[in-house]
Amino acid sequence: MTREENQIARVVFQNRILRCSGQAFEDLFIRVMQAYDHGFQPVKPHGREGDRKCDGFNKSTGQYYQVYAPEDLSGKERFTQEKLEETIGGIFSYWQSISPIQEFYFAINDKYAGVWPSIHLQLSQIGQKYQVKTDTFLCKDLENIFLELPDNEITDIVGPLPSAANITNIDISVLGEVIDFLMNFGLKPLEEGFPEDPNFDKKIKFNNLSDGFAMMLKVAYRQTYLIDDFFMYQGSFPKQDLKLVFNDIYLIAQELVPLSMENRSDVIFQSIWDKASPRNTMSIKNAVLVLMAHYFESCDIFKEPIEPRQQNLFE
Repeated sequence: MTREENQIARVVFQNRILRCSGQAFEDLFIRVMQAYDHGFQPVKPHGREGDRKCDGFNKSTGQYYQVYAPEDLSGKERFTQEKLEETIGGIFSYWQSISPIQEFYFAINDKYAGVWPSIHLQLSQIGQKYQVKTDTFLCKDLENIFLELPDNEITDIVGPLPSAANITNIDISVLGEVIDFLMNFGLKPLEEGFPEDPNFDKKIKFNNLSDGFAMMLKVAYRQTYLIDDFFMYQGSFPKQDLKLVFNDIYLIAQELVPLSMENRSDVIFQSIWDKASPRNTMSIKNAVLVLMAHYFESCDIFKEPIEPRQQNLFE
């Protein structure tokens, strides 16, 4: 699939997850795991015994999964802890003698919101007690596996994907998604003060950006933590895709702006800013500027300062 097709598949899959709860989410989880791991075996509930606290496992790797997918996870921290404790007691008392447990994953439909620190602590304590690897398995993890599947498996799971040419009324790009996220947080005005960062300043100077653009970048840079917040509960695709988007925009701008132009860096900067902004409004331009500061700092746009070679005393 192309990057564009992968993004469409990701959006369709996320919508499926957000609509799922209970058995529907468990069925989706099992379908993805079976396509990804041919050694994965789902456990069918049987009578009063149920599934013995295990929804699926891989006998050869010793990996076990229990799915928890309430319709609404909010306000259920204590209940989730009790569910996990009950699961661990049941899974080790029954399955350990059948096939030794090496890894246990608590698969939660967190709706891309994450889970409480108490669950991570509880899983760590369980791992120490039973000497096994333990971890959460969240929506972002299921999405990562889904997007690694062959194209035919992806369409088997979510159905035929709409063509990008037929999606004209909404912005389904990762860039549009992150811009909307940043705008919902109400970014601070660009006139506010900015922190000093010697490395950031060094890169600005190395790339010959004017004082005006330098000030805007430094103010935007203090708000780039919001981008990390966005990526925290997302799969790996949006982070990789957005990096490529900005790098591509930068490389195209470099090719178009003549080397002889006196203010070449400023023209490239403005070109990236314009190209990455779906609409020319202040709120969108400010959001894109935060993204530019993020990718400027990571050297995905503009050049990294070259340290002068240290002189060899024996030369």
